[in-house]
Amino acid sequence: MRVHHLTAILLLWAAQSAFAGTSEHLLAGCEAMYRGEWQSAFKSFEQAQFVDATCAEALAGEGAALLQMGRMEQAADYFNRAVAQAPEMAAAHAGIAACHHVSGDSQAAMTSYRRALTYAASRRGELRASAAWLACRLGLYESALADARAALGEAPDDSLARHCSGAALLALGRTDEAVAILGAVRPVETHATPGLLAVGSALLAPEAHFWADHSLDDAVRLAAVPEHIIGSLMGLPDVPAEDTRVAQAPGVPEPHVPEDPRFYILRPAPGSTVSGEIPLAVETDGSLPIRQIAVLLDDRFVSMSNVQPFRTTVDSRRVADGARELRVEGYGASGEVIAQVTLLLQVANGARTLAPEERAARRTAREELCGLLSLRVTPMTSAQLLGHALAAAGRPVEAIAAYEYVFAHDALLPGIRSDLLLGYREMGLRALAGSREMFTLATPGAVALTFDDGPHPVMTPWILDLLDRYGYRATFFLVGKQVAMYPELTRMIVDRGHEVGSHSHTHGNLCTLDRLGVEQELVRSRAAIRQACGQVATLFRPPGGNYNPTVRHAAAATGYTTVFWNENIGNYPGAAGPAIADAMDRKLADGGIVLLHNGYDETEVALPHLLARLHARGARCDTISALGGVQ
Repeated sequence: MRVHHLTAILLLWAAQSAFAGTSEHLLAGCEAMYRGEWQSAFKSFEQAQFVDATCAEALAGEGAALLQMGRMEQAADYFNRAVAQAPEMAAAHAGIAACHHVSGDSQAAMTSYRRALTYAASRRGELRASAAWLACRLGLYESALADARAALGEAPDDSLARHCSGAALLALGRTDEAVAILGAVRPVETHATPGLLAVGSALLAPEAHFWADHSLDDAVRLAAVPEHIIGSLMGLPDVPAEDTRVAQAPGVPEPHVPEDPRFYILRPAPGSTVSGEIPLAVETDGSLPIRQIAVLLDDRFVSMSNVQPFRTTVDSRRVADGARELRVEGYGASGEVIAQVTLLLQVANGARTLAPEERAARRTAREELCGLLSLRVTPMTSAQLLGHALAAAGRPVEAIAAYEYVFAHDALLPGIRSDLLLGYREMGLRALAGSREMFTLATPGAVALTFDDGPHPVMTPWILDLLDRYGYRATFFLVGKQVAMYPELTRMIVDRGHEVGSHSHTHGNLCTLDRLGVEQELVRSRAAIRQACGQVATLFRPPGGNYNPTVRHAAAATGYTTVFWNENIGNYPGAAGPAIADAMDRKLADGGIVLLHNGYDETEVALPHLLARLHARGARCDTISALGGVQ
């Protein structure tokens, strides 16, 4: 069983917390990145760099956090500095790739991800999948397929790799293979908060070559109908104000002491090239009351001595190779700095030796940063792509099911609204047509019995039994969430010869929603009904009769006919059953649509009497479609 990456970081962090060095800060930074806490992550990585300025992992971590905060130029600078310190660190190259991607340079991003791949020892599947996505976006489908398949070989559960493989196969016309691979897409066990590295479809997004080549733009596809185009509401996170302050070490004051010629470094010599442990000798002429010295290398405390003559050693491996400042501060009896001296050294250590615990933490940080800087496919994109593959494979009903699922969860996904509504039109629904409302029946004298709010575990079977007794068929306007809860009752309604329509998915006031919200309600209820009984609902009744231009347009766009009523059980609160039945029967002498309920209201006391009266006078009772001439 795989271990959750975040859990692994926490376990290693706990194991390392007793050790000095960068490990605690690096692992804390990675953990914060997984949670999407970019500011906190930056501070942790910044502290790691403060502990060790040569820690390339800290630089890459700072770059990753800055990238997610939208501070692109700074992020790129940190990644380049990390590459300069550790040219073979995959995470640093992945960071450069991520910067290119966010800035819109897909070609450079793909090249940098592949460069990162040449150095990566782990997380190779995620890096390769990122390159595959970019290749597919650029129209390099054969290359994308090769990368995606290789990625799946290294990370079989990687959702981006499966998406890219299916996308490339679909673009190459290998639809059956695309359906097979996309149908097997499943959520990965865990992944980091993707932030700016969340990506959409490799094919079905406005920036993709496939989108333009296949004229998938909404404005083009919906040009024949008077429909507005839904724009993206996605935005970038707020960019915090740049902080230009230089952090100081806790407890280490910034010195403002002038150098004193009576206090000097005897060795090493200024400008000398050093490595490893450096012998340090500091002299004073005796006129200064210096009790002890502190030695700092690039502003980091490295050694001290309180025995004259002052002699100690400095570990030059604590800093990166190159020109470094050595500073010695002389302290008096009260702890005040009374003299200081500085000189420049050329540090040339080459590879440094770290403690095993520190090496393990840095290796973990490198691996996690590779994952954190890889692209992550957004939810629903593969399901939308599966719909296209199914449509191309000649399986339109299954394609519609995929589109409905996606639209219900993310109506703003590029192209999904067009995919769904045009798919409805192709299957014969009047989607994107003018609105159609039914207020009465086309058949004079006939009665349409309609039941809202079901299915209900007690009332629905009771209603069906009553209808069977008289041989009447009716129309049931069902609530989607109730259908999902009682699919067997929905099948029972259809199996016994009745008609089903939509009463929305949640039974809320649709007038409080925007256009997409209403469309989602209607699509979700249709999907639930079809999944339960195989019927495609084309009739709709707004809950509570709440109906405005937004609801009207949404119903028309999704291919529904809105059905109202001539008589309503709600008009008789608290009345006795026979009295309600007598009043209704008189009003229905010339026929009409009756609104009843699948619930505990006056329907329970009135329905038996109403059916008996209708049957006694020989009234024709049937479904809306049979009596209203609905196509």
